[in-house]
Amino acid sequence: MLGRRRIGVDTAIDSYNSLAQQVFSDQKRWPGDGRFKATTLEEAIKSLVQDVTRDPAEPLLEVDNTSVC
Repeated sequence: MLGRRRIGVDTAIDSYNSLAQQVFSDQKRWPGDGRFKATTLEEAIKSLVQDVTRDPAEPLLEVDNTSVC
């Protein structure tokens, strides 16, 4: 987020806090593969990307662009 999306540190911290709250507050009823739902994480990340780029399908990493960390 800080490198590729070039958003500010305060905004990144707020976004990560929001993402963690969304993902880790909804535990699975029957833990087997893990304690939290992967779909919840996926939805939270897509929402975060959409807030920054307006496109939830925008890739977070450009494989061919090594100039941006």
